[in-house]
Amino acid sequence: MEWNFVGRSQQLASIRAALRAARPGPIVITGEPGSGRSSLVEQALRSPEAAGYDVVRLHASVTAAGIAGRVPSAPVRPLLLVVDDAHLSGHDSLLALRELGRRKVGTVIVTALSGEQARRPDPTDCLRFEPGTRSLALPPFTVGEVAALLTSLAGGHVRQATAAALHAATRGNAALLRELLVGRGLGARLSRAHDGWEMQPVTEWRARAGTAAPPLHLVEATWQAWSGLAFDRAYELCKAAAWCGMGHLVAVPLAHLLLLRGRTYDSMRFLDSLPAGVVENTPHLALARAINLACGLGSPAAAGDFLRRAGSPSRPMYDAYRAWVLALTGAGAESAARVERGDRESALFAHAAQAMVALRTRPQEAVFHLRRALALLAGGMGAGPPWLTPHLTACLIDALLLAGREAEATLLATGFHGGESGSGWDVAVAVSMVTTATAAETPAA
Repeated sequence: MEWNFVGRSQQLASIRAALRAARPGPIVITGEPGSGRSSLVEQALRSPEAAGYDVVRLHASVTAAGIAGRVPSAPVRPLLLVVDDAHLSGHDSLLALRELGRRKVGTVIVTALSGEQARRPDPTDCLRFEPGTRSLALPPFTVGEVAALLTSLAGGHVRQATAAALHAATRGNAALLRELLVGRGLGARLSRAHDGWEMQPVTEWRARAGTAAPPLHLVEATWQAWSGLAFDRAYELCKAAAWCGMGHLVAVPLAHLLLLRGRTYDSMRFLDSLPAGVVENTPHLALARAINLACGLGSPAAAGDFLRRAGSPSRPMYDAYRAWVLALTGAGAESAARVERGDRESALFAHAAQAMVALRTRPQEAVFHLRRALALLAGGMGAGPPWLTPHLTACLIDALLLAGREAEATLLATGFHGGESGSGWDVAVAVSMVTTATAAETPAA
């Protein structure tokens, strides 16, 4: 796969302008590891402005004597003296380069690290205060620049969520992007969708192949997007992680995201493909399976039986899951009040279950339980999947309206609507569509 140079247009234009000047000063390019300092230099050396120079490449370990041996005393054409990773050079060699620049023998281009990994003192500092010096810092790629790179690889428009996902996974670092897209093969996993290119779907667990270190930064970005309700980005990250063999580390968000996208059979296929015992022993995977059974497949009884079998003294929250799922579908209201509340997760779903039972007939009671459940979610500690907060907020607004408490409902609804970005409204709508669904979906052929 061809790796194309993108972005850095401002910095490249600055270098080219410097090379056009009558007496250019040193050019110092800085950036974090993998920011593309070397690539920018190579692009500059291909420019028409560089064609008027004789390029002399010097290794960072070159000494002052070595420089004297490489540089003619009376060059026919101006020289372009290039040192990559000049922060590793000795002060004497950079002072020698500075002197050549002062004598107008050549123009100096050096690259150096910035940030926490920069050398202190940095030997390139002796160049930064010369007349006409241009210091160029390479920031991480923006989402737009990542999108441009992906577009050049895919040969067409790439979805914003996909670009944002890979930007989040790499923090815009060019080397990390290349590692994922070329080294890990994600560039070949882009496929065309109706609104642009995206990561190919994954509906089965894939074991990790090879001995390369796992891209844990990709997994971390997935969970950050999942917990932050950025579900489109989280879904793209889940697929990317799965294609890199990290599906087991993102199984929870992937199963839930397939479910919330109305893809019950894909979610079930993924859960069924996981190693034996993983779903039963992972609470939020068990919850996803139960919701799929009860809502997507229209079988609350099967969901209740599954949670009853999977439950154990070490997993008391499964009884609360069961009460909530059955209450949500109207299949088991009598069990909601009998759930033990010995831990935060159990208490959360117990209150949510009682709220669902009381919502239409005793809205004041539902308000009480929903406020308790939301207070438990606000307490953190990892209780409940992220989509539960907007779902219960929407339910609380409904309960307040049914209880005749319009002012409170209006206050709670402020900022919680479809026109407010990041409010969670879209998540609440997706959850509502899942929890009121029937088994109308048919399996893929």
